[in-house]
Amino acid sequence: MRKLTVLMQTTLDGRISNASGRFWQPFAWGEEETAYLNEAFARADTWAMSRKLYEVVVPYWEEVAAGTSPDTDVQDSPASLEFARLLVAMRKAVLSDTLTDDPLTRREIRAGDAVEHLRELKEQDGAEIVASFGPKTLGPLADSPGLIDEYLLVIHPAVLASGPRLFDHLTRDLALTLASARIFESGAAVMRYRTIETTTSPATAPSSADVPEDTR
Repeated sequence: MRKLTVLMQTTLDGRISNASGRFWQPFAWGEEETAYLNEAFARADTWAMSRKLYEVVVPYWEEVAAGTSPDTDVQDSPASLEFARLLVAMRKAVLSDTLTDDPLTRREIRAGDAVEHLRELKEQDGAEIVASFGPKTLGPLADSPGLIDEYLLVIHPAVLASGPRLFDHLTRDLALTLASARIFESGAAVMRYRTIETTTSPATAPSSADVPEDTR
């Protein structure tokens, strides 16, 4: 069974964008941070993602890989060029009802039940799977026991007054354990959490009286 890791960038309060769908500024990310995250992509051969994220991310980096991007700062960044190379080589499994397959760019479209599509990908032979989704898509996936193995979250030193939060659409609690943490001088922190499947029911869950006072 292949490992499935959800990778997303969030603010300190868990938002993935502002209300207009754009990243916050300043965006604490540079050469060192990109090189570190490239290690996660190098272990994977598939990137599963929602249509919106695909349309925002992939065409831009395909231009970088082709050397046609007008963004000279990115074209001068070795880590960014390496990320572009990794992205182009990966299989892109896109959850969409409107896009079509594109073998030339390794884009494969999955329509319908996202949970079943991710389970099918995990059961196939291959390297690890990176997955990136907004909250509406992530909710049902995170609710499915055993589907997501890890969360690799890039937490930025920013708080937004409004905008979608990554875990807005969960219907059950998640139990996680910290596997690794890396803090950069920019203020960004990359946190890797493994999922823990629990059998605790609401009737046996601890009450607030059972929680140490200094952690409430």
